[in-house]
This record gives sequence, C-alpha cells and structure tokens, in this order.
Amino acid sequence: MEKGRVQGKVALVTGGASGIGAAAASLMHDEGANVVITDIKEPETDTPLIFYHHDISDEENWRTVIRRSVNHFGQLDILVNCAGINGAAFNEPQDPEFITIEQFRRVMKVNAEGTLLGCKHGIAAMKKRGGSIVNVGSLAALLTLPGMLDYASSKSVIRYLTNAVALYCLTRDYKIRCNLVTPGAIYTPLWNSIFGDSEDRTEKENAIREKIPMKEWGMPVDVAYAILYLASDEAKHVTGTNIVVDGGQLISGQATRGR
Repeated sequence: MEKGRVQGKVALVTGGASGIGAAAASLMHDEGANVVITDIKEPETDTPLIFYHHDISDEENWRTVIRRSVNHFGQLDILVNCAGINGAAFNEPQDPEFITIEQFRRVMKVNAEGTLLGCKHGIAAMKKRGGSIVNVGSLAALLTLPGMLDYASSKSVIRYLTNAVALYCLTRDYKIRCNLVTPGAIYTPLWNSIFGDSEDRTEKENAIREKIPMKEWGMPVDVAYAILYLASDEAKHVTGTNIVVDGGQLISGQATRGR
C-alpha cells in the first residue's frame, strides 16, 4: 500500500507508550504524520516521537499537552484517545453486587472522563482547521459482561460520547469527524493484570484465544490500521461510526472475560 496516508498531519496519541496506542503512533509516523505520544509512563522502547507525560483525567494537563503540541508543530489534525485502565488491575470486585463506588469512579475517571476531556480540548484545537478524533472503545461495551462493570460502563460512555461529539461538530459546522474503534481481545499489556505471572499463564492465554472465532489473538497493529483509516482523509466522509476489530467475537456473541 502506498505510504503517506497521513502525510504532513499532526497527531496526538494518548496511551502511546505501549499497546494499541504505541502501534497507532508508529503506524501514523510511518505514514507521514508528525506524532506526539502521551502517557503516564515512559515508552517501553526508544522512539523518535515526541513524548509528554500526561494524566488524561486531569483537565489542566490536557490544556498543557495540547498547547505544547500545537506550539511545536503549529496545528493539531488528529487526536487518538487510546489511554485507559482496566479495573482488573486493582484486584477489587467488579460485579454489581460487591463493587465499591470508589472502584467504579476510579475507572470512570480515567476512561470516560479522560476521553471526554480529550474530545473537549481536541475540538477547541481543531475547530478552525478541522480534523479527526478517534476514540478507542471496547467490545465490553457491546457484550454484557457483569464481572467487568466498571470497565464496560466506562467504555459504553465512550461509545455514546463519540456519537455526541460527531453530531455536535456537524451542527456547529466544524470540519471535525469523530469515530470509534472497538477492539475485541487484543494482546496488549492490559492483559497482564488478568494473567499475572502465574505458572499456567500460557494455558490461560490459549483458553482466551480459543474463544475468539478466528482462533487467533488480535494484535495492536490490527487496531492501529483501523485508527489510521479513520484518521486519514480516506475517511473524509465518515463520522459517528464504529469499526469493530474483534476476530468475529461480536457476531458470534463470544465474550472472552466476565465473571
């Protein structure tokens, strides 16, 4: 495929230190974009991209990161809201009977509020020139998983938020598109909080893989290509849509987790 699909554009990718965010940032850089990655942790590998430390749940931090990005490159054309946390990382109940409100709020603050803040400040930075916002959701928002109440609820908010932002920008005549990418079981570091370092980790990984209809793990780059399409001018007539990247899980009703 011809290179340069986002040539000359400026992209900001949250959660860009690892996983899907890192794959999306790298792919857009390879396709000609000037890319800023942000995260609460340093990138896992050396990268030529600009990196800013960024807590997406902090509104002032959002103002700073976008201001620095625009000051450096002169504009912002693409925002990828990829950063997020999984409630399983805290070893707390995630079901509707025993979950604590503190646990629910902790996950919602990062995933839902963090994405909202990104959209809010992304609109402000892009409304004069236009641009593309790509939010990263989860299959957990489409398949009911009672043992993932905090995470799935936060991703359901992102699903609605995407449509609300897309429609708002249309009504304001801003040339800003807003779309959603919904990954299924993608092999990223988020799974470490579920598998841990147990001796039977390989067995657990294989069990998850067997629940995926295509019988293979999705990889971060699989999601990154969907993000690239929505970020590029190839999708100039696409807004308020959702691309599901799940190996057939949704159509077959195959959830990979949920207690």
